[in-house]
Amino acid sequence: MIGKGYCYKEKRISPLQFVMMIILREKPMYGYELLKRLREEFKGIWTPQTGSIYPALKKLENHGLVKSETREGTDYYYLSEEGNAFVVDSIAKIPGDIEFIIRYLNILAQAASGVRDENPEKHIRAFLSDFDQDICDPKERLETLRNIREMLISKLASVQSKIEEIEKMMKVERGESF
Repeated sequence: MIGKGYCYKEKRISPLQFVMMIILREKPMYGYELLKRLREEFKGIWTPQTGSIYPALKKLENHGLVKSETREGTDYYYLSEEGNAFVVDSIAKIPGDIEFIIRYLNILAQAASGVRDENPEKHIRAFLSDFDQDICDPKERLETLRNIREMLISKLASVQSKIEEIEKMMKVERGESF
């Protein structure tokens, strides 16, 4: 699971697709039912959109990991035998993945403490570059970028306030009026 997700027969399986497969192990579901379940699971953190769920299901179906059947005009999705075996095998590897991730995050935390303020613009550019290369629903991408913009505006307002505070303090020290 490290990195961008899982790999099945040289096909990328995203973390979202993998979670969808885990949920489909419980029972067959139609797309909107799966969407509602994902929204419940990720409430407060992420709001999945139909534009990301249905294409993900179709990719899983094309990979042979998920199958669909139409009941009364509604497509229900369920794991194929291959899909179930893939999920079970992948879940069996999770304890090792978690240990790797914990160690990886510790290394990153140590490194970040030394360069945190080194060049924030470089880190923001790198993040946005990585984000732009990630494949996601355009509406979701727009919402995320707007959230990033709001966070940056808030941080810039805080920086501006600190600048003004320091400038005011320096003028007082020099005996200038403000």
